[in-house]
Amino acid sequence: MSAPTTPRVWLAAGVADKPAPADHPVVRDDLMHLWFPGEDGLWHTADGRHHAAWTELHARFDLVEVPR
Repeated sequence: MSAPTTPRVWLAAGVADKPAPADHPVVRDDLMHLWFPGEDGLWHTADGRHHAAWTELHARFDLVEVPR
């Protein structure tokens, strides 16, 4: 897995209740952890130790970075 290279934007948690991006991009939380989409519909950390649904990621972190 590699880090994303496209332009990014930070989404503030709680601002809008939006569904997961249709293209399921790699995202970064406000602690700078990368989360990679899995075939199970969840996002996983690179080490595979943590996983979360989009709504959980958005609720757990103050900011989530996604591609524009």
